[in-house]
Amino acid sequence: MTKKQKEERVENPSLFNTLLIFGVLPIAVFVIFALLDRHQFGFLDGWRLDIRQPIVSNNEKASRPVVADNDDISSLDGIEIDDEKIYETLREAEALLARDEQINDGGTVQSRSIATFSKAIQMLQTKRNLLIQKGEDIKRNKAGDVLFIDDELHLPLESRSIQSLLFGALCSLGRQYHMANMFRMSEQTYNNALQIEPDSQFALRLRASVRIILGKYDEVGQDYIAILDNKQNALDAKILSNVATLLKAKEDAIPNGWERVRNGLVELIPKYTEKFADILKLGQDTDEAKYTAALLLDQLKQLYYAQFIYHDRHTGNVESAFKSLQMSHQYRLAAIPGFNFEQEKTRIDTVKQIFRKGFWPDNVGIDSKKLVFIIGFPRSGSTLLERILDAHHEIVGTGEDSVFNGMLPQIRDAIVKASMAGSSDIVHKTVLKFATEVEEHTEKRWAEIEERENGENCKRIKPLRFVDKMLMNYSNVGFIHLLYPNALILHVVREPMDTLYSCYEHEFPPPGNLQYTADFEALSQLYRGYRDLMDHWDQELPGRVTHIRYEDIVNNTEEISKAIIRAVGLEWDDSILNFHKTNYKVNTHSTAQVNKPIYKSSMKRWKKYEQGLAPLKTSLGTKYTTHTFKTNLPGYNE
Repeated sequence: MTKKQKEERVENPSLFNTLLIFGVLPIAVFVIFALLDRHQFGFLDGWRLDIRQPIVSNNEKASRPVVADNDDISSLDGIEIDDEKIYETLREAEALLARDEQINDGGTVQSRSIATFSKAIQMLQTKRNLLIQKGEDIKRNKAGDVLFIDDELHLPLESRSIQSLLFGALCSLGRQYHMANMFRMSEQTYNNALQIEPDSQFALRLRASVRIILGKYDEVGQDYIAILDNKQNALDAKILSNVATLLKAKEDAIPNGWERVRNGLVELIPKYTEKFADILKLGQDTDEAKYTAALLLDQLKQLYYAQFIYHDRHTGNVESAFKSLQMSHQYRLAAIPGFNFEQEKTRIDTVKQIFRKGFWPDNVGIDSKKLVFIIGFPRSGSTLLERILDAHHEIVGTGEDSVFNGMLPQIRDAIVKASMAGSSDIVHKTVLKFATEVEEHTEKRWAEIEERENGENCKRIKPLRFVDKMLMNYSNVGFIHLLYPNALILHVVREPMDTLYSCYEHEFPPPGNLQYTADFEALSQLYRGYRDLMDHWDQELPGRVTHIRYEDIVNNTEEISKAIIRAVGLEWDDSILNFHKTNYKVNTHSTAQVNKPIYKSSMKRWKKYEQGLAPLKTSLGTKYTTHTFKTNLPGYNE
């Protein structure tokens, strides 16, 4: 140890302890934690874009969606479009989209993806119009066949017609806009695709998925009716599940909707059950058999989930509803690897071991309150809290695609590297750099979304606060405090059994551990780990996390909303009480609920299925089923 390091140890023991934690031996533990946490929630697993692909600048401004009509082709003489360049651009765009759909990293490739798809679409339109000028059939593929456009989407790019390529690129651009929270742009792009093929079941489903978020339930119903009434479309589990989900939000969105669901279930459940039994008898020795079995598992999972909704919301048959939900979960769990209980325990223990008093150096991080973090367990009321905040004219909700969370692996690596240099100045500068970058990227991403969605009609002033609602950041409070020691951290907490039932009822997509909420034992361990971590933060950082009970938001909306805005540090805005009327839309399991005024029917909803949930409650025990956290907002009296 140098003389200077010894002096720093004496003058700033907290900093010395931090550097010691990041020292050579504990770095291994720290890196293991980073890898565990990254794997836990699916960050960057297995994704590496081919560096040989051409790079589109992040600063390149993507064009608006291109309308797929017959443009003026009078000035196309002499123009040639290289097919290989089209395929190359489409492959790059699809790789970027696939990465964005798998990795919640704050949309780091979204602008590039949109720009690349737009470039491909422009080339395809030009190529299409050249072929029209030459009198060639734009619907005929390279094999000389004319197929229905949905069927042609399964062919390799090089085998497809120019019409199919343009249609597919528009649909993919719509998906990318959807992922980027540009929902109006997404809907318009699907409209453009449907101009090419109005009967496409693929595009109708995609448009319906974004219209749900926009609250256009009647239009969603029209899209589903178009699919159901088209005799060329075979009835499948996905459409029944989608229809049932729509009817939850608006029962009259489809005439005789529940009857359509019931008739479909009666037809398809025995059919797919028999097919799956046949696959089990024959064995799954071939790749084709495994693929077929996986498809059938997914179909049966969705059918039984639709049946659960049918009984839960329509017939009121509690026993049949819960049995259907259990059956859906059985098929769901059969398709994924078993839950890694030991890894989850190690992850929680490692967080608690690293982030303890003495870890955080003095005067590190930035003195900014621009970011407001919402953390908690899923289905705890976080979306409601975000919508209340977003209704304020100086606050914007950014959803669950967190820039901070996406940059966290990079931040971890940089802090470890800086700490190994043995200089407190380097650590300070590293933390300052990344804390500033996260804020800048968050603001930039909001500006891009706002411009694309509203353009010249954008009336919203530049926000003073940005809400980061990556709930799983309850594991990362230590890092949030390191970068933003003064940022508000709001922990929204709901009655435990209501929270757990709501998680069990919903289907969380892979990757990550939330897909295991279908299993009582896994759900129980995930919840215990979350509660233990929240207790840990209260012990190691007393008063740092502000707890807010969901029930207090529902029962005392105005009073608690005013306390929240005071805590944020802004003046009250009366529009907050009409949050459900704002134009801001979110892509979440709570989409339908937050488009309505506050209601109390979800409180104690777990009691409806108390008998079926008894094993879960027993496995948790009294400690974890007790609603212990109290709202501790300054100035709020319960």
